[in-house]
Amino acid sequence: MRLPIWKRRRLLRPTLLSLALLLAAPLGAAEKLVIEPFPRAEVARERVLENTEHTVVIGNIRRINNQLRAEREVQAVGELIRTSWRIPSGHGAREALVHAVAQLHQHPHTTLFFCEGRECGSSSLWANQVLDYSRLYGPEDNQMYLALRLDDDPQRFISLYAITRGNQRVYLHMDQLTPEQPVTDTLYPTPATLGKILHAENELLLPEMEQAEQFGAWLDLVARMLRSDNRLRIQVDGARAPEFVQGLLDRGINHQRLEIGEPEPASTIRLEKR
Repeated sequence: MRLPIWKRRRLLRPTLLSLALLLAAPLGAAEKLVIEPFPRAEVARERVLENTEHTVVIGNIRRINNQLRAEREVQAVGELIRTSWRIPSGHGAREALVHAVAQLHQHPHTTLFFCEGRECGSSSLWANQVLDYSRLYGPEDNQMYLALRLDDDPQRFISLYAITRGNQRVYLHMDQLTPEQPVTDTLYPTPATLGKILHAENELLLPEMEQAEQFGAWLDLVARMLRSDNRLRIQVDGARAPEFVQGLLDRGINHQRLEIGEPEPASTIRLEKR
């Protein structure tokens, strides 16, 4: 039976109102993220926090006097999106992390910290105090954490934590912080993070170093990286390669572990694993 036209119009009004509200609604968490989720991943939890103060962990963590302490951290006020996905069965934590990192590397970025397994410390601390989601707790051998800064406009800080729990369920958590004011402090990766990137990608492109103190800071980091891995040999490319190699020699690195390569790229220094 067909309804009278006046009743059909009355039924239509809430639908049009709902559509208008939907179009006017702010973007949800998924639309604001800089990455696409892993295929067929399920959102386990997501939160969007506006104008919040957040700490990005970029170093080792531990508990001191029942308080969380990070070796290094960045604090900023801005929009924080926290999303946790459950990864489909048959896919591992590393695969989920690599899927996210490949997308992030399409942006200008600075990798600040990476750890895996027991070197990350307590999974309970990561789950309950750093990431504030107890479901991320699992065996410490099965965890990975990566923090980087996206140097786009706007600037963003990304933290990724991947874990395979004791029940073999895999989760990937992502924090995306967009500071209201860009963080202008010079941030460096840890020496261990430098070594992991170099071993994984066989090369490492250092940023431009306009100031003498930046040049010295990168020399110190690379020297510490080389001292922590006595088997690692590198070739240094770039216009300032001879100066950089001399700086490493001055810091006690054996000359047999160092080579001077191509003068390009002129404005930066590239390290190549030999």
